[in-house]
Amino acid sequence: MNKRIVAGAVIAALVLASVWSIADARGKKEEKPAQKTVASQEAGKPQPLPRMVDLGKTWCIPCKQMVAVLQEAELRYKGKAVIEFIDLDKKPEAAREYKIMMIPTQIFFTADGKEFERHVGYLPFEEVEKIFTKMGVQRSH
Repeated sequence: MNKRIVAGAVIAALVLASVWSIADARGKKEEKPAQKTVASQEAGKPQPLPRMVDLGKTWCIPCKQMVAVLQEAELRYKGKAVIEFIDLDKKPEAAREYKIMMIPTQIFFTADGKEFERHVGYLPFEEVEKIFTKMGVQRSH
């Protein structure tokens, strides 16, 4: 009987901690991630580009599989989109900033910084292409 009471109390504490954590995250002002730009040929002013941000850790197997996908995306979308990897071992605060629950997570942002789509797990290059196509981003070659 005592074990059930203790187990129930532990579960209740974990649920409350989770609820407080979520409420705390929602209560904080959301900060937009910095936008990278490319010089526009028309106006001569830097223009923001759509972005794909991959968040993970270098030791994670699916994260390691994403390396080739990111390299291919960088090659195919050079000058059209920014491809970025954030190592959560080196920048753990990014997990909270981007609301990461599992790794790897890929987040696609429009040129004006709005989240367009989010994916958790390994994402083949063909799927990256589909998302960029939905966003209206053309391959550079």
